[in-house]
Amino acid sequence: MDNKTDEFHHLPRWFQRIIPLLSIILSILSFSYVMHLYSLESLVFAQWIRFIIFSLIGVVFILAAIIYFFNGALAWKWFIGGFGLLPILLLLQLIIFLLTIVRTAVDAIFQGSLPEPVRTFIDNYPSKFDVVILAVLFIAGVIWMINKLRNKKG
Repeated sequence: MDNKTDEFHHLPRWFQRIIPLLSIILSILSFSYVMHLYSLESLVFAQWIRFIIFSLIGVVFILAAIIYFFNGALAWKWFIGGFGLLPILLLLQLIIFLLTIVRTAVDAIFQGSLPEPVRTFIDNYPSKFDVVILAVLFIAGVIWMINKLRNKKG
């Protein structure tokens, strides 16, 4: 047996029995979010990607609930697989964030001025309090490195 099957058999029996219920609840939540996305006036590219991923998550959770009645260990794999799709959503948000930063930087270059949030950050940073915190962290880091080097030699 593989690792996921062993994990399933080591789960408490009560939890093994509620996996289909959890799968159905998570599937309903996923499909309700899909319906919310679908009801929006205009779907941009990122929302279409979310739409597709949440649809897949909903289908995987429904299949996990159905498969449970035939093979509980296999249903556990599908249940975990549904959660395995969530990092794709996080990666999508990271890519959108990075593209927004790049777009803001390019706009700032062509306009010849810094965006207001960047100007505010530069005007307010570093304060005297920030300098003290950074100095303490730097000193603590140097002391930690010296201790590591001393322990390595001794």
